[in-house]
Amino acid sequence: MEEVRAWLNSFLENTGLNIVTALVALFAGLTIAKLISRISRVYLQKTPMESTTISFVISIINFTLYLVIVFACISIIFPKASTQLIAILGTAALAIGLALQGSLSNFASGIIIIFTKPFKEGDYVEIGSHASGIIKSIGLLHTEILSINNQKIVIGNSNVMNSTITNYSAKMTRRLDFTFGVGYGADIDKVKEILIDIAKNHPKVLEVPEPLVRLLEHGENALIVRFRAWTKSSDYWDTYYDIQESVYKAFQDKGVLVPFKKVKVLPNEEEVR
Repeated sequence: MEEVRAWLNSFLENTGLNIVTALVALFAGLTIAKLISRISRVYLQKTPMESTTISFVISIINFTLYLVIVFACISIIFPKASTQLIAILGTAALAIGLALQGSLSNFASGIIIIFTKPFKEGDYVEIGSHASGIIKSIGLLHTEILSINNQKIVIGNSNVMNSTITNYSAKMTRRLDFTFGVGYGADIDKVKEILIDIAKNHPKVLEVPEPLVRLLEHGENALIVRFRAWTKSSDYWDTYYDIQESVYKAFQDKGVLVPFKKVKVLPNEEEVR
């Protein structure tokens, strides 16, 4: 019992004060880190930097500050072991780096995404064969996408950078591409006039570039007409569906025949016999 008391007294005399000092340093460090983080965010928000980049930079600042705080607290508790601690941390960092090569690759890819800006939050993108949807966030290790049917999809940043990225929101305008089939014998000039009128009368179809309507090919069962028009990227799908419905109704009203594909019916075995 006396030995335990002696050890406890020795510990409190030698290390106890260091622990109390470390706790004070921890509290003060966390408070300062939050203050620095807030000041950095306010400052960065006043710059032309995008919100995605700001969030990424703040994440790196917070990680660095917390790492410094932890190292400072350990150094206060064990002041004589600081040199050895640095060596241990270096060895541990090397081991962790080898074990987490995938995560480090994701981290490096995240930095590339932030500064090359192939997309930003709110963009509608298609990332290779992985997923398509709206970019919700770009983190240190992964990118989060919200699909059109409201599914959360998380993709590692290295997979993102190794894939073909199609950003449908990168430009202010997009082209609508349609092909419509009309029956042989139809008045092509009349068909072109109908489609041009639909484009000109739609409020979301742009006047420049002008809509294009041309006979594309002589199909097996129909004449194939190509119809192109331009709209704002944000209005793409509304305009796409509107035109599909308007063309069907206009063809009906104007008596334009829309042929359907004929299916060859094979005779059954009994008829053959």
